[in-house]
Amino acid sequence: MTTARPRLGLDTATPFLALALWWPASGRVARAAWRLDRRLAGELAVRIDAFVAEHGMAAAELGGIGVGVGPGSYTGARVGVAWATAAARALGVPLVGGDTLAARAAACLRPGERGAVAVEARRGEAWIETWRLDDDGRPTVGEGRRRLATLDLPADAAASLHHAPDAAFHARRVDAPDASPPIVRYAPAGTP
Repeated sequence: MTTARPRLGLDTATPFLALALWWPASGRVARAAWRLDRRLAGELAVRIDAFVAEHGMAAAELGGIGVGVGPGSYTGARVGVAWATAAARALGVPLVGGDTLAARAAACLRPGERGAVAVEARRGEAWIETWRLDDDGRPTVGEGRRRLATLDLPADAAASLHHAPDAAFHARRVDAPDASPPIVRYAPAGTP
């Protein structure tokens, strides 16, 4: 892997397909997101191919893949992790998993800001956690994750549900020293 090759980030654990390309050498980032809901599985590969081609490259030029592993839609996260695993193996590039709540925090908060973000769960509930975005744009967790009824979410967390996760968070994690393999996170109702 060369540092000049861009990293692809994707997150499919929310109703959005969030994509990003990050070029480590220049720091350039390209982002896109679409609210696909249940059309995700049918459109994932086509959208990724078009996004990569839009930036004048082919998937074979990727230097690594970072993917959101949840919490969120278990089926959505599995679809994204399955695609990322197959692509990384086919290309022979590194693959890492990242927290979807952290990626949503990166999308919703400004550097230095602290706030609650949420990710949709099932049955009218959401996972919520308080995050702080460091001055360099990295999210750090403040308070523990918990599951609440969507109607009981604080205003900032409820507003975050309308934002796609920032897939650039996942793309940058490809080179992180604490990067981990993509294991889909899902917990039954009532567990953190």
